[in-house]
Amino acid sequence: MRKTGRVTAMFAVASGLLLLLTGVMKPAGIGEKVAGLLGSFYEKYPQQKVYVSMDKPAYGAGESIWFKAYVLNATDHRSTGISTNLIVEINNSFGKHLLTRLCKIESGFAKGDFSLPDTMQQGVYELRAYTNWMRNFGESYIFTRQFNIWNPEHAPRIYKNDKIANKRLKKKSIRKAKQTEIGFYPEGGDLVAGLPSRVGFKAINRLGLGILAEGVIEDSHGERVAGFKSNRFGMGSFELTPEADGKYYALVSTDGKKDMKFKLPEIVPEGYVMKTDNLDQDKLTIEVRSTNPDATAFLVAHVRGTVCFTKEMKLSSGKAGTTISKKGLPTGVMHITLFDGKSIPRCERLVFIRQDDPLNISIETGKQNFETREKVGIRLRITDEDGNPVQGNFDLSVAGRELANASGDFQSDIVSNLWLVSDLAGPVQDPDYYLENRSMERRQDLDFLMMTQGWRRFRWDDVLGSNSMNIDYTIERGLIVEGKVTREFFDIPLKDLPVTLTVLSEFNDVYVSRTDDKGNYRFELPDYEDTVFVEVKARRKSGRKNLVIYVNEATRPESGELYTAYTRDMTIEGSNFYRPVVEVEDTTQPKLTGLYSKADNVIKVDETMNTYGSVLEIIQGRVPGVMVSGNSVQIRGPASFLLSTEPLYLIDNIPVDRNTVLALNPMDVDRIEILKGPRAAIYGSRGANGVISIYTKRGSFMRKGVIDFRMFGYSRAREFYAPKYGSEFDYLIPDDRTTLFWSPDITTDKEGRATLEFYNSDKTGDFTVMVEGISTDGLPGKAETRYTVR
Repeated sequence: MRKTGRVTAMFAVASGLLLLLTGVMKPAGIGEKVAGLLGSFYEKYPQQKVYVSMDKPAYGAGESIWFKAYVLNATDHRSTGISTNLIVEINNSFGKHLLTRLCKIESGFAKGDFSLPDTMQQGVYELRAYTNWMRNFGESYIFTRQFNIWNPEHAPRIYKNDKIANKRLKKKSIRKAKQTEIGFYPEGGDLVAGLPSRVGFKAINRLGLGILAEGVIEDSHGERVAGFKSNRFGMGSFELTPEADGKYYALVSTDGKKDMKFKLPEIVPEGYVMKTDNLDQDKLTIEVRSTNPDATAFLVAHVRGTVCFTKEMKLSSGKAGTTISKKGLPTGVMHITLFDGKSIPRCERLVFIRQDDPLNISIETGKQNFETREKVGIRLRITDEDGNPVQGNFDLSVAGRELANASGDFQSDIVSNLWLVSDLAGPVQDPDYYLENRSMERRQDLDFLMMTQGWRRFRWDDVLGSNSMNIDYTIERGLIVEGKVTREFFDIPLKDLPVTLTVLSEFNDVYVSRTDDKGNYRFELPDYEDTVFVEVKARRKSGRKNLVIYVNEATRPESGELYTAYTRDMTIEGSNFYRPVVEVEDTTQPKLTGLYSKADNVIKVDETMNTYGSVLEIIQGRVPGVMVSGNSVQIRGPASFLLSTEPLYLIDNIPVDRNTVLALNPMDVDRIEILKGPRAAIYGSRGANGVISIYTKRGSFMRKGVIDFRMFGYSRAREFYAPKYGSEFDYLIPDDRTTLFWSPDITTDKEGRATLEFYNSDKTGDFTVMVEGISTDGLPGKAETRYTVR
């Protein structure tokens, strides 16, 4: 373990930040201008939140996952119509995409399901949901939920290579569980010489779980100046008045281990500190100190981009204070910033404002004990904290909980996710804990979390600076196919060309477009469902087809390995047989063979090479005598002394230039064959420098002016099967449902009521009724109850 540790500041406050737009603002105008700039920022870069409800927390292989997604405006949590497309996917413990659904967002909601194979490997999986637009703001904006899939019957039969991979993952989890990280976070951002400060700290292992920690703070002379002790999440704070040019160190003991030494952040000679007291339920107290005794400062506080409080502060003897009434403030993470007289942000602090209660959701089942296959009637009544009826959109599941979710350390419900987790950077351990009640202990622990967990919605230089954010992903509205048409060589765009798209369904729908001045084309298609086969054709005005058609392919954000406490504890089983490699020939596609009898080297492109940026990157370092340097290739041999060393490039036996090879997607490549010396002689002088022959999976280059591919249509959500009993033939069909009922489209009436009914299965035991949802005004709610089937 390194003794220096990793010391970070809660916020990086840039002292050299650009002045607001065109110049220095007068302090009295900062509040209005910041509010305007924040509004403009959110208008230009609208923010979305996604929350996904699932019918139960863990699953067995062979079962179905039923889900509902809430796609909301990040500022007020109301339904948003920004996007129509939502990607929902399931990844395994190694970050590999397994199952994907493209769901249509309607009125801010989407629904769907996954059917899990009965051979699915037991372990930790992750559901992720996001819109294309959300990807512009970082991976942390993607909704994630980890859950277990159990398959003990299949576990002894997994292949040896999978067994080895699982053991490696377990070892990594064990190592990470033993590694400690501790960060120290001066309240407001800096430790300033001579000014009393509060310092938050957080001790976690590499799995992100809190570690009990305690210790002392010493100066460079070894004198103790403070002590500290964490709560159960590894968080706490201590007071410190640093001296100029002082050096301070923390001697930390965690879980009975020997002391570790960490250096605290550097002391700055002058500046500001901000101390906040948020434990009172009715008001928030802020105290500002500065090394400049007569400074003028300005406070701005906002919740999710909506400015709630502004105040000019004139310091007297280097000190000033103010109080903010919490009455009327929205519930959520409040971001408080202190600007100096030159409009530079000097201190920042997060606090949590708790004014609202979640929706009151009453679930009535009539009784607590039922028989198998008995009808169950559920009555819902949803009100606000004042007892007024609430209209909104909700989902309800009734399921057994015999399978535990051993990987739910960071799992949140809709309330804690929208109010807390979605506006913080990094995972939050047991987030529901902080909002279960308003006790002093919960308020204190929540304030420690605010001191040590970063803000993620924007940085001030995004809002105050003049530079625009990089937007790589567009807002998707409907099914779009777009791309580019170029000449066969040199990648020159072809403009004003007719392009035809055919959906190869039973209807053979045909759409026509034209390329623009840059050779780009675009088709806006109706709402096709499931996977559809698409063919795009183009030809030059002369009728010739010697052109290249490109289709913009949707990429997916990367997902890393999942290290959890469950992975650390899991038992690894499996067989001693390696997974056989089975190649299935696609007889529906043309079979391409080289014009030569045998190549000198063959690279078979598999799924592990899909992440390479180009075909040349795949070749690099794999073939003796072939040197790849940047975008050029040299094949050593008798002809390498000629003036030109460029090999001949072929795609599906058609000569192409290097730019066409670089533009080829590695995912479309089946194999790469290298010919040197005598074997390349069949191509005459063109092959004097060797030949790189590339064969695509579908042989698309054999058909000039045509490209075909499979396109995701919208996933058609299955209707949950809920049988009705009451006939004399009921007993003929066994009913082993563990999810008894799933309804993703519950809307309450003007009285806040909704009724549902369903039948139990043959399963006995306790079943959980869980309701989640949101009101039309953006107020979330969750409730659950249980009943028993005998």
